[in-house]
Amino acid sequence: MSPRDLAFVGCRLLALFFLVEVIASLPYSLGSLASVFASEAPQDTASFYYASRWLMLASPIVSLAMVLVLWFGAGWLAGEVADGTPAGTPDWSPRILLSVGVALLGLTIAAFALPTLALYLVYLADGAAEARGFDTFNVVPLAVRCIVGVGLILGARRVAETIARLRAL
Repeated sequence: MSPRDLAFVGCRLLALFFLVEVIASLPYSLGSLASVFASEAPQDTASFYYASRWLMLASPIVSLAMVLVLWFGAGWLAGEVADGTPAGTPDWSPRILLSVGVALLGLTIAAFALPTLALYLVYLADGAAEARGFDTFNVVPLAVRCIVGVGLILGARRVAETIARLRAL
């Protein structure tokens, strides 16, 4: 199995994991949506409250989009991770393995942070910053996680080379 094949299988497995997570979160999201429709909004948060009814489904929708990207973009992601490696190498160097591992780590970090970040950004765009009890400080760590995850995906080879150089010291 080549590094490209390993990365391809990893993307598909991560897509299946997130599909299971989407399916598992649907009852909670739909239940939350039903409870929001069944109750009246507090007076000071009415505009945010009514607009957020459909936003309860934002996280599962973003997760489903990630499933589609991971499933159908597995070939491209595998090509990015294993770029420059021969198609069928039986011998893997430690740097190639480290590069694949770093890219999968970045994919996992970004995939876990992206749905929640998208939900918070939609809430903020809808006026949640003015609502009582909404913590806007959660957005910054999630954005940093997404940036780090994407950086690890796109710079996996460079990170792996840096780690290998530091280990040689």
